Amino acid sequence: MEVAIDDARRFAADVLMKLSVPADIAADVADHLVESDRVGYSSHGLSILPNYKRGVEAGFVTPDGRPERVVDRGSLIGYNGHHGFGQHVGKVVIDDAIARVHEHGQCIVTLRHSHHLGRMGQYGEMVAQQGYVLLAFSNVVNRPPVVAPYGGREARLTTNPLCFAGPLPGGRPPFVVDIATSAIAVNKARVLAENGRPAPPGSLIDADGNPSTDPNVLFADPPGALLPFGAHKGYALGLVAELLAGVLSGGGTIHPDNPRNGIATNNLFALVLDPQVDFNQTWRSQEVESFLDYLLGCPPQHPDEPVQYPGQYEAANRARHTVTIDLPDSVKKPFGELAAELGIAPLDAV
Repeated sequence: MEVAIDDARRFAADVLMKLSVPADIAADVADHLVESDRVGYSSHGLSILPNYKRGVEAGFVTPDGRPERVVDRGSLIGYNGHHGFGQHVGKVVIDDAIARVHEHGQCIVTLRHSHHLGRMGQYGEMVAQQGYVLLAFSNVVNRPPVVAPYGGREARLTTNPLCFAGPLPGGRPPFVVDIATSAIAVNKARVLAENGRPAPPGSLIDADGNPSTDPNVLFADPPGALLPFGAHKGYALGLVAELLAGVLSGGGTIHPDNPRNGIATNNLFALVLDPQVDFNQTWRSQEVESFLDYLLGCPPQHPDEPVQYPGQYEAANRARHTVTIDLPDSVKKPFGELAAELGIAPLDAV
């Protein structure tokens, strides 16, 4: 389903404002969702709107929730998201962190009690556009666990993404790593299930602990579980994210004594820094250019699939989608129902 970008932003903002979301917050969420689709991540794009509507109606998302700075020590800031929409909350928090780096050269930032932050790579791009570097860890609470620990047959963790981003010399797109510490994200599994597509081998187990490529096992009763990426290595990084984001933010971890209301809530621990503080700019630029030339010059396994660095995929998709974006066909029915129920103009294909 191909739709105009401007129409997609309008539709998302209209849906949210009908749910009593203030116009500026709705605009931030809409921009973030559309950009996720634009760069190739439909799992974190407009397809998530029906879930957001359910969260608001159930009282688990605060439509007008805004972040509050609760810790301010100059280059160390901490925020409470008050369960507001994460795409707005995260933008405000990262903008503040960027301002602190302007002043101090670095910033440690924590955030607790934010609704779903969305695609973490977008915050990495915000930081990289200012010439800075981001290293961020998130955990997910207020929902049942969905990721089995290494060697386990039941879920005990969540997808706990990490993001690293920074600028590159020579006009190259920024370096952006944005990965769940599970083999695939929950929303990726949702999109695969909605479109009748299999999950990658090694990404899922069913409720009996058996390997599966059917993404529907994750949503069955009883549910299966996602697996960590890279076996024990991804599992270890997931634990790092759980402890840094959950404990240092004050937002809590996934253990069962904390609430599990079924609505994803994110906590965040991040470092933002100016890479020029300790490095000579000319040497750094030359070193990075030389390394990238060496890396990208590697002969590919398949001639039509050259070696890339993280961030090139997003940049190429963004360049292709300047006017329209492609949405999965599975959104047609729920989007039509949303428009009819809320009394807004539908989102039509071009």
